[in-house]
Amino acid sequence: MAKRCEIAFVNHAGREPEFDLNAVQGVVDSALAEDRMDHCLLTVLFVDDAESAKLHAKHFDDADPTDVMTFPDGSIDPETGLRHLGDLAVGLDVASRIARERGRSEADEVCLYILHGLLHLLGHDDEDDADQRAMWQVQRRLLQTVGIAIEEHPQ
Repeated sequence: MAKRCEIAFVNHAGREPEFDLNAVQGVVDSALAEDRMDHCLLTVLFVDDAESAKLHAKHFDDADPTDVMTFPDGSIDPETGLRHLGDLAVGLDVASRIARERGRSEADEVCLYILHGLLHLLGHDDEDDADQRAMWQVQRRLLQTVGIAIEEHPQ
C-alpha cells in the first residue's frame, strides 16, 4: 500500500519514545484508506506527564495527564498541497504505565494512541458506551493489520 499520509514527529517527552514507525505508518494508512483519504499530514507530539497535564488543563479543563489529545486542523499546505489533519499530543509516561498494566509493549500502546487520536480526527466518537465499543472494534481490527493484538474494549 502506498503511503497516504506524511507523519511529523515532535518529541517533548524528555526521552526517546519506543514505537515502531512501520506499524504506525501502516495503521495510519489503513485508517485513511478506509476513509478514502490521502495526501495529508499528521503531526504527533510526544509529551511527558507534566506537559500532558498542562495541555489537558488548558484545552480540556482537566489537569490530569492523559493518553492522547487531538487538535483538528484541516488546513491545506500551499507548498505541498497536503491537508493537515491535525496534531496529536501523545502522553509517553501514560503509555508506559498503561502498557505495563496491560502486559504489552510501549510501542504497541503508542501505536494504539496514535490510531485512537487519528480516528477522532476522522470523526469517530467515544462519548458513550456504544460509541466506545464501536471505536474499540475499529482500533482492534486496524491494529491487527500491523500485527498488534489488543484486548476487547476495557471497562
